[in-house]
Amino acid sequence: MSENRRNLKLKGLAASEGIVAGRAYVMSKVRLSVPQRKISPEQAPQEISRLKQAESEAVSELEQIKKELEARSAREPFFIIDAHLLLMQDEALWREVELAIEEELVNAEWAIRKVIDKWKKVFASLTDPYLRERGQDVDIVGERILAKLTGRQEKDFSQLQEPAVVIAADLRPDQTAQMLFSKVLGFATDIGSRTSHTAIVARSLEIPAVVGLERITEQVEDGDLVILDGIAGVVIINPDDSLCAEYQAKKAGFDALNKLLEEFAAPPSVSRDGKRLKLSANLEIIDEISFLKKYGAEGVGLYRTEYLYLDRNALPTEDEHFENYKKLAEAAAPEEAVIRTFDLGGDKFASELKLAPEMNPALGLRAIRFGLRRPELFKSQLRGILKASAFGKIQLIFPMISGLEELLQARRILKQAMEELDRAGVKFDPQIQVGIMIEVPSAALIADRLAQEVDFFSIGTNDLIQYVLAIDRINEYVSYLYQPLHPAVLWLLKRAVDAGHAAGIRVAMCGEMAGDPFFLPVLLGMGFDQLSMHARMIPMMRKVLKGLNAADMAPMVDELLKFQTAEEIKRFLEERVAKEWRDAYHLELGKMKVAAGSFICRKTDS
Repeated sequence: MSENRRNLKLKGLAASEGIVAGRAYVMSKVRLSVPQRKISPEQAPQEISRLKQAESEAVSELEQIKKELEARSAREPFFIIDAHLLLMQDEALWREVELAIEEELVNAEWAIRKVIDKWKKVFASLTDPYLRERGQDVDIVGERILAKLTGRQEKDFSQLQEPAVVIAADLRPDQTAQMLFSKVLGFATDIGSRTSHTAIVARSLEIPAVVGLERITEQVEDGDLVILDGIAGVVIINPDDSLCAEYQAKKAGFDALNKLLEEFAAPPSVSRDGKRLKLSANLEIIDEISFLKKYGAEGVGLYRTEYLYLDRNALPTEDEHFENYKKLAEAAAPEEAVIRTFDLGGDKFASELKLAPEMNPALGLRAIRFGLRRPELFKSQLRGILKASAFGKIQLIFPMISGLEELLQARRILKQAMEELDRAGVKFDPQIQVGIMIEVPSAALIADRLAQEVDFFSIGTNDLIQYVLAIDRINEYVSYLYQPLHPAVLWLLKRAVDAGHAAGIRVAMCGEMAGDPFFLPVLLGMGFDQLSMHARMIPMMRKVLKGLNAADMAPMVDELLKFQTAEEIKRFLEERVAKEWRDAYHLELGKMKVAAGSFICRKTDS
């Protein structure tokens, strides 16, 4: 082994937490090479027949994988595999490939690559990170069918004799799911992001992962010793004894932290002086409901429903809405589940909707604006939510409300849906609670008026901060301006909380800010009633909360609002954490002895 491959540290994106070490198992390093062949008109039917046979084989293969996962109760990846099956059976997509064969007189492989690359470019042009990643799904489906056409045999995990760290250019979500019952310790890929389907599955199955490493498949060989740090997003190739010892200790600390936090996985969530603060979970997909019990979530504070509309050929039916939300209500019981009506439009769309492109989708026809523009779609979802409300504590919330007119119009459509169900003799909760998202500055400014028309507020800080500060948080050139502690942001948050409480309604927060322990003293001092976050963060937030005196926080917030800049506020909080709240944030890891588990790190051979 050359010296330039010892202690080689590569930085990527942390996709799924955990630290593991083991020998590398390198999957395919390159994309399938597809030659272009010209064919005669008489050969076109034969090429189309080959295409359809490959599609059929690929579908059968995915169906078999689903059966294996079901037998092992691994339900989390189902929605992704189903999405890929839908793409494989998308008549419009494959008809486009057939037309390329017939009109350009090229072989099936070349036609697939041309059509898939076209659609990848369409998705790559979108600004929403989740939607951009859906281009990878189209590519994955295309590569699977190309593998069938070319007869390429893929390496799979059944060949693993010992636990290993998988290295790949990319992994299909079904491959990631199969890791659950293989000897895979973790994985690292050239491409991907935290919002890719592969990353989502990795987190749901709690497999450590680092993605977006760009060239790791070129830098690692089969059998290399690899440390994978899914917390910092780092992969180390052929570490020496010193680095092995360092990461062995880091893994032991991580395991100890998780073990220690288990005692905070049970409600209630109460401050040191007895202030109750409800800690709920944000859910992206229905299969994440297993996290509710595991992490002690006090209900579902936000269920994002737009994922029901994505990666499919047809819009979800009223019955599909109902079944999905019924499952959610039963899992959250006896707590409530807050369902956000679809935040579609802009760059979140289902192919069936055929939305026109917009110059500035973040400010365009999206969320409640789109729902009011298409009341038949909106009402279908509302009826599904109402039907599910007969099976648990369902609450609904309207996104991106900017003024009273939108809210009243949305409530009128909700009333119509109720009247239709009532006439049909369908049971639902007539007293269902209705809230709005405060994520547009105008809503925060007139929160006192809006509070008279709803049962609760939930503040979506991801969008609110973006709109208040006029920045695109995923734009690398201005992302540094995304400051949750900006005085203008804090002032609007306080205004919304005070307006809600003056009207006697609950005020929650469901943005990323809600799940960050550093901001907890501020949110506690502002008087929030509920914080909703990724379920994994709940034990840590509950632990910190139990070490804080709520009575001390309101005067502190008054002090914060006197500062002129976000940096001043941040320094002030850091000093308070270091001096006054150390016990709240501190965890006695030294008192715990935790085995390093699957961390096999020995000095590599020269």
